[in-house]
Amino acid sequence: ACPSKLGGGLKGSAMSMAIRVRDAFHHVDSQPYYAVDGVQTLIVPTIDDQHLPDADVVIATGVQTASWVRDLSPKNGAKAYFLQHVETFIDSGAIETWRYPMANITIAKWIKKRVEEEGESVIGVVPNAIDPNEFFLERSIEERGQRVIALYHRQEVKGPDVLVAALHGLKARLPELEADVFCARPPSHKMPPWVNVHIRPTGRTLRALYNQAAIVWSTSSSEGWGLVTMEAAACGCAVIASENDGIQEYLVDGESARLVEPGNADALVNATLDVLNDSQARKRLAQAGMLAVQQFSWAESTAAFERFLVDNLL
Repeated sequence: ACPSKLGGGLKGSAMSMAIRVRDAFHHVDSQPYYAVDGVQTLIVPTIDDQHLPDADVVIATGVQTASWVRDLSPKNGAKAYFLQHVETFIDSGAIETWRYPMANITIAKWIKKRVEEEGESVIGVVPNAIDPNEFFLERSIEERGQRVIALYHRQEVKGPDVLVAALHGLKARLPELEADVFCARPPSHKMPPWVNVHIRPTGRTLRALYNQAAIVWSTSSSEGWGLVTMEAAACGCAVIASENDGIQEYLVDGESARLVEPGNADALVNATLDVLNDSQARKRLAQAGMLAVQQFSWAESTAAFERFLVDNLL
């Protein structure tokens, strides 16, 4: 279920209106990000007993929804909290939400460790995965030119300044460079005119973009998991990324990825030049990345998630 307001009352209404105005200005729709076939999406005025159906389990999926789920009545189901990051960059009080009377489940072992360091328990870890029918190799690794792709996000933790600086720096040393950047809304940073910017590409378009690129960048200083690099690796991109716990949950520096100091655009550029100038090294890196992401499947992760809920809450 998705709330039509971010919180209740006038503050929530004002925020909701501001988002609608922003989306209209950017010419993007306001459909739920995660609407998928086979899953019913409910748009409700507020997250409360009146508007939510009875259920066996209700799950908070982020710090923004944790207090809403905490305050629901038992008829809405046993309460779980699916932790996908240490979300202090969103809410300084995020760690306190781990102490709510909900069963904690995480997407990564490093998050589980952090929760346990705070004295709280985790009933299970459910790794991320990708749909192999959506992201897969369509173009041979050897055929790709000097092209990079990256996600742009204006949030500071995602490293937008690093991304723009690295694009300029690499182009100066590699005049034939081509680049694609995709994002949910038009960038608030000024992109170089030679960069192709894609707003909310479909899954099919995104797969095609990944299959054109030799390198995928991730400039995030922190990731819960790092799903973009996982998608791109499945499509044959060599991963060059800022070192963070989420990336290291499934990729190994020097084996299936090249990891550099977070915030260091020059290091990102130098690593990219090294890889692009050695076609065999790029091929080995890309192949190792593909094998790494194939170790994770939605079938196994969803089965594990259901098992944790049944064994601990039902």
